Amino acid sequence: MTIAQLPDENAGRERWLKIAVAVWLLFVSILAVVNSVGLSRLTEQSQASAQDAHVQALNTRVAELEQQAASSKALPKPVTQPDFETARKALDERLTQVEQAQATDARAGAVQALQDRVSDIEARMKRTAAPAAAPRRIAEPAKPKVPEPPFDIVGVELRGGERFLSVAAPRAASVLDVWLLREGDAVGAWHLLAIEAHAAVFRVDGQTQRIALP
Repeated sequence: MTIAQLPDENAGRERWLKIAVAVWLLFVSILAVVNSVGLSRLTEQSQASAQDAHVQALNTRVAELEQQAASSKALPKPVTQPDFETARKALDERLTQVEQAQATDARAGAVQALQDRVSDIEARMKRTAAPAAAPRRIAEPAKPKVPEPPFDIVGVELRGGERFLSVAAPRAASVLDVWLLREGDAVGAWHLLAIEAHAAVFRVDGQTQRIALP
């Protein structure tokens, strides 16, 4: 009986072995599927990230192009050859007009200068032809009347090496009416300035008077 049971045990072992192999294959298949799904997701995520980066780059490029377009609109319009020729022709005509106006002004200034010179010459000729006006005679100022001295000169005396002028009152009756004057003394408004050899010099009313010595 023991020998009869051996084939059954072998058959059971084979069956469990087949089951284990099938389970293992199933597990491996599941792992393979999971890995495949994960890889697909990672691939999709990487592709999505790449697309996002590409879209972001496109958006940046579009913004740069829009900015360049706005800047180009602000720039002046390029001048074409016909426009340049038209502008140059108008400028030449304007310069010609200005030169003509300057020439006209110069001729007018020259004519005005000639007219001024003619007027000046005519005025000079009129002044030359007019009779010379008689020079006005300047009236000579009247000489002030010389005042009479309130004294009479008696003579010159020498005392102590100094010279004195002796003067006396008009119609003097005594010696008390005689005065001795040195240079610098005065009798009333008459100031004795100097005693010369033949005259006495006085200053009176702002004038210099010389009275001869007797």
